[in-house]
Amino acid sequence: MFDRVKLRRDLTDCGGRLLARAGTVVSVESIAEAAAQARPGSATPVADTFIADDIGEILREPAHRHLLRTEEVMSKVREVVESATLPQPLVEEMAAAKLLDPVRYRHALCSAVVTTRLILAAAGTARASPQIAVAALLHDIGMRHVPARVVGAADSLHGEDAVEIAQHPLLGAFQLARQLGDHPAVEAALAHHWRDGQGYPDLAERPSPTTEVVAVASAYSALTHGRAYRSEPFESRGAADLLVAEAASGHADPFAVKLLVHAPRGGNGPMNGLRFARARQGMSPEVNRHTRIAPPARRMV
Repeated sequence: MFDRVKLRRDLTDCGGRLLARAGTVVSVESIAEAAAQARPGSATPVADTFIADDIGEILREPAHRHLLRTEEVMSKVREVVESATLPQPLVEEMAAAKLLDPVRYRHALCSAVVTTRLILAAAGTARASPQIAVAALLHDIGMRHVPARVVGAADSLHGEDAVEIAQHPLLGAFQLARQLGDHPAVEAALAHHWRDGQGYPDLAERPSPTTEVVAVASAYSALTHGRAYRSEPFESRGAADLLVAEAASGHADPFAVKLLVHAPRGGNGPMNGLRFARARQGMSPEVNRHTRIAPPARRMV
């Protein structure tokens, strides 16, 4: 099992504020304790931050063309995302990501847009909570604690580099628990690589359906954008084909993947009769050195 990490170095936020000292064991239990002890400060709507200035470009990306078919849909998605609120330390984290790690910053915005669209397709405007948009915006914050040389690696990852990647959900969830308390973003950070129990970290309980949607939205966003380890992004149909295959093999939540297929159809009509096609018709990159990280054996990594 891989369900905890003993910190090798102090864990700090982007402003250098201490979150946990080296030697602290970060686990599901310590994350819950941090959330219970948190005292989040006042929060600012995304609409009143620099993030709002970047949402328009994200909405009109080619990868989102089939998901956001009309101006009305784009307007609804934008409204939900801009209604999300962030405490100042996390606004600063987003600003630091935009400046220092623009790939992760763009991934955060894309994941929020796609997640919100899928929730709208599933449950309509009334259930599209801005808190879920926050969860998608912040789900990958743990990658800030991964060394830049690992994040930008063009080749497959092994050994200690793979461990650095594997621990980022625990570190991100702990940071968000400290800064947000009991919030859906904490589970999204912790479980977005759970992959129906085939990923990491090990969890005693299945994540919520909304976290599964964040995970699929995150995967789709990563596939349809450039990465150092791929020759080119997946075309949107190719990304959907891959996620359908993942769902069929038990590595992705089938309902969340069905939403991804359902939304481009306008999100109309029942999903019960939706069946996945077997043939993969979308374009995939010629070179893809993405490493599927296997959970490390249980140890204080």
